[in-house]
Amino acid sequence: MTREMLLKLWDESWDAGIWIAPWSRAVQGVTPEQAAWSPASGRHCIWQIVNHVCMWREYTLTQIDGRAGPARTELEAANFAMPASNNAETWTQTIDRLRKTHDDIRAAIASPGSSLKRLQYHLGHDCYHLGQIMYLRAMQGMMPIE
Repeated sequence: MTREMLLKLWDESWDAGIWIAPWSRAVQGVTPEQAAWSPASGRHCIWQIVNHVCMWREYTLTQIDGRAGPARTELEAANFAMPASNNAETWTQTIDRLRKTHDDIRAAIASPGSSLKRLQYHLGHDCYHLGQIMYLRAMQGMMPIE
């Protein structure tokens, strides 16, 4: 895949959708209670999935920049983590983090000096989890995104 095509698809995954709902609309209007809802014990909620996506985007950015990323134990602890408090302010911060990591990955894709080796896999990874979020929305009776 070319850098230009990956960048186009990455951009569309935020705002236009690439045959699926875009990230911006998938989290728009979701309340903290809906974000924290889980269909069963041991199953992830929207909030955990968003945190998971952000965490791996941030990890990729450390790898691209040559910075030391978190230790394996830190990654395991942060993977699918829930915040200490599930309130509107914290949910807004989580959505802001999602947007920031999306923009940061976009900048890395757009940079001719960045290798696409790791970046190219985020599109598929993120779309998989976006599908999970759409099912969790449906299970809670939220309107579909057209």
